[in-house]
Amino acid sequence: MKAFYLLLTFPLLAQPTFTLTETVRQGELVHIETTASGKLHATLAKATGKTTVPLFPDGKGGMEGLLPVAVTDSVGLFDVVIATEDNRTLHTVKVHVVNGKYPIQNISASTSMKQLTPLPGEMEAMRALYTAVTPEKKFFTPFHLPVSECRNSPFGVLRYHNGKPSGNFHRGLDLRSPMGTPIHAPAAGTVRVAQMFRLHGGTVGIDHGQGVTSHYLHMSKIAAQEGQEVEPGDILGYVGSTGFATGPHLHWGLYVHSIPTNPERFVQGLKHCYVPPPPSAKKTKSRKK
Repeated sequence: MKAFYLLLTFPLLAQPTFTLTETVRQGELVHIETTASGKLHATLAKATGKTTVPLFPDGKGGMEGLLPVAVTDSVGLFDVVIATEDNRTLHTVKVHVVNGKYPIQNISASTSMKQLTPLPGEMEAMRALYTAVTPEKKFFTPFHLPVSECRNSPFGVLRYHNGKPSGNFHRGLDLRSPMGTPIHAPAAGTVRVAQMFRLHGGTVGIDHGQGVTSHYLHMSKIAAQEGQEVEPGDILGYVGSTGFATGPHLHWGLYVHSIPTNPERFVQGLKHCYVPPPPSAKKTKSRKK
């Protein structure tokens, strides 16, 4: 008697795919996309510690997220690990962090500017904005420009005050603009801060969702209100010179999971009215650690 065997075939389950930015400058972002789903997070294992961010549903059955690399992070090859909630590794890739080559910029700070101190609760309000992570994504790229004028101070430059190192880098873009120019929301979001501060001056801060927040400083007048939902183009306030400012301009800052990020990578058509000269051999400071 012959035995007959029924061969059953099952379709192989599709393996999830992972797409990541594999070369990134200091101060910019690793963009992550995956067809995997569930509660996932991404970790950048740096020489000085780890940065971990959650991934969010992309509306197509997969997940996405933005992993920031700080201006002060070391350069080199580092692992980015995509893992589940219980830390089961799904994917690991080497990401090359390259030197941002941010130059030095000197500004003339008056005695009264250098004596400015924040109001009680001012720094706490800004930290609460930077660390906000709400799950709904309200922004789309490219962002609109908040004012139409040119950039006169780039992101990431090492700031000198009156020829002396301040110990800080520029955490946003300065956009040259006349006093009273309307400032427009570059993307949708919820206004979390709308206050006239002492150090930051007239300030509006927006939570765009999924760890992306932005702020607009030195306003002469604030138009937005805390809790307000804004759309691209809505007026947030008007250009001024309040707080730590040498003249009328807009300081536009963008944070991703509490880390300052270059807003210029989110926009198109930004004109440059000032390009800092390359640092001299004596003043060049490498970010490599």
